[in-house]
Amino acid sequence: MISTNLLFSDGKMVWLRRGFLSISLLTVILFILSAPQYYQYIKSNCITHSCEAFYNPAPGSGWLKEHGITASEYAFAYDAIYVVFGLVYILIGLVILWKKFSDLIGLMGSYMLISLGGTFTPIMWGLKVIHPVFRIIVQVIEASGMAAFILFFFLFPNGRFAPKWSKYLCVVLIGLRVPGMLFPKTYVDLQFVSNWLFVCWFILWIGSLLSVQIYRYRRILTLVEKQQAKWVVYGATLALIGLFSLTAIYIITENSIVKMPDQLYYMEIGIHTTMLLIPAAIWIAMMKHRLWDIDMIVNRTLVYGIMTACTVVVYIIGVWYSSLLFQTNNNLISSLIATGIVAVLFAPVKEKVQRFINRRMYGENEEPYMVLFRLAKELEHPNNPDSVLHLVVRTIKDSLRIPYASLSLYQYGETVVTVEDGIYNDDCISYRLIYQGDEIGEIKLSRRTPGESFNSSDEKFIDILIRQACVVAQSAKVSKDLILLAEDLQESRENLVFAREEERRKLRSNLHDDLAPRLAALALTAAAAEELVDRNPYATKDILGELRTTIRQTVAEIRGLVYDLRPPTLDQMGLIGAIHERIKDLSATIPIQKGVINTDRVVFTFNSPDQLPSLPAAVEVAAYRIATEAIVNVIRHARAKTCNISLVFNQHGERECGLEMKIEDDGIGVSPIRINKKNGGIGIGSMKERAAELGGRFQLKTNTQGGTAITVFLPVHTNLMGDVNEKSEDFNR
Repeated sequence: MISTNLLFSDGKMVWLRRGFLSISLLTVILFILSAPQYYQYIKSNCITHSCEAFYNPAPGSGWLKEHGITASEYAFAYDAIYVVFGLVYILIGLVILWKKFSDLIGLMGSYMLISLGGTFTPIMWGLKVIHPVFRIIVQVIEASGMAAFILFFFLFPNGRFAPKWSKYLCVVLIGLRVPGMLFPKTYVDLQFVSNWLFVCWFILWIGSLLSVQIYRYRRILTLVEKQQAKWVVYGATLALIGLFSLTAIYIITENSIVKMPDQLYYMEIGIHTTMLLIPAAIWIAMMKHRLWDIDMIVNRTLVYGIMTACTVVVYIIGVWYSSLLFQTNNNLISSLIATGIVAVLFAPVKEKVQRFINRRMYGENEEPYMVLFRLAKELEHPNNPDSVLHLVVRTIKDSLRIPYASLSLYQYGETVVTVEDGIYNDDCISYRLIYQGDEIGEIKLSRRTPGESFNSSDEKFIDILIRQACVVAQSAKVSKDLILLAEDLQESRENLVFAREEERRKLRSNLHDDLAPRLAALALTAAAAEELVDRNPYATKDILGELRTTIRQTVAEIRGLVYDLRPPTLDQMGLIGAIHERIKDLSATIPIQKGVINTDRVVFTFNSPDQLPSLPAAVEVAAYRIATEAIVNVIRHARAKTCNISLVFNQHGERECGLEMKIEDDGIGVSPIRINKKNGGIGIGSMKERAAELGGRFQLKTNTQGGTAITVFLPVHTNLMGDVNEKSEDFNR
């Protein structure tokens, strides 16, 4: 256990250890000395008369004689109970003192057990009657033991007051109780002043103890500390329940039970036996390195405790009612009837109690089909994908009774949807969502408490839920993909309309501003030539020369407009030839040898198949424009010596069918700032846009050895290729 010496310095801890050790040894010595003294005290004073140091009424010599018991045997029987009880407390306290001598909680816990072992029973009263000094010493041990008891439960297991105000509450509780134990039957003794004041103090003590432990358990303690706290609270709770129950029975039956010394003796055994649970639980909590799983013990205790109480109540009611019903005093018949009722009710009641407690502790892990049925009923109602995913997450969280759950969906390796429910914490367990061999997402489940693992029943339950969640998540993912696809389609339609109208506007502007005035000028020039042809042939000849020049310029502009719409070389030479010609046009041309074009600055290598299949016009234009822009960048900016261009058509099914182009050079490369920039420059942005318009991919990166590598993939659907082939055949006809 982690050291908890947080309240005292090392020097104070040395004196504290010496003090605890001294008073513990003194308590053990006094306990050993008081055992024979108390035996003599009962034997001599408590057989025929009530004694201050003996809580039960005197049995009387007549009762002892009637039952064949001597005064020595009676005194020894009670002395044995107290001695065994005290020895158990003292021995466990000494073991903890030996093992945890350097630890504050160990010291406090050991002294608490040793002092309780000596003073909880009246065995040391045998010393009080010998001399007043012994009375004072015993009262000091009692008071310090009570103070240690209160302190222990406020500090256990980490040695810190949490919340901070709890230390003031602890001082108040000790200040109200301890002085009365030092000076009994005075005005500082709550029991002497008023029993109601003592009851109020007791309620305050138990209430504050529970509230502090709950607060510490939820917010402060670690996993191991929580297990330790569970054990101590479990043992103390059972002990107090046993003590209060037997005390209540005594109060209810006091008038009759005081006349039965044997029943009082058995009740005394019961009280002290239940109180032995406290040192046993503390010993387990402080000495076990790997604590037993207490949750199952608590579960079984609650189940069988409730069943025992129900059995007793049903049995008593059955005996009473059957006696009234049959008007008989025959206890055998009433007992048989009550036993039959209990036997019939035991199994179903136990099943319901077990199910109720399991739900409160572990959720519905034993009823997976009920959870799935409830989830299916909820999914019958129309919901959007996000609502469906949230329903799945909430169902898993509530069914397992955990504080947090989330579900994430993947698309192209990225998280696109995350739905969560509850309060997030870092201590989560991840489960992959696998659908038909593909990982489609992930579910994260927090532990019930930090560091706590799911048991085997939880894991089986989670496995069933995860399998069903995969199907629901895939359906939601498909629905969400369709929604996104519809949105993308609508956006594409809008972009297409915008592009078409923009292209029309540009053509209109060119035709109206450039070609229309030129054609009008041609008409005027032709009219002027017509008027002068007879009168001045020489002037007509000059006008016709100008007309020829203007016509040539107009034809060039028309060709430019046509080229902007679609480069003619694509129709004349195909994509491979067009790129080849573009390289020659953009560089200083030198005769080609074996597919290599040499320039003063760059050596271009163009690798391509002999022939490409018929491609859609949009793909050809995009590939041609991207290649042109890349070549221009290499010549103007790369400072490269070589540039490799490769063109290949990949066809591996519908998804991978497309044109792939790579342009690599050994130049200075592109700065990371331009690569990571949204547009990356006018040329790079244009290439990205052309690839994105067709649903393709554009990748630009700088090689480690230097230079730039551009990879472009333009998808081509097989049905579009069929249409292209048909149109090509029609065009050729």
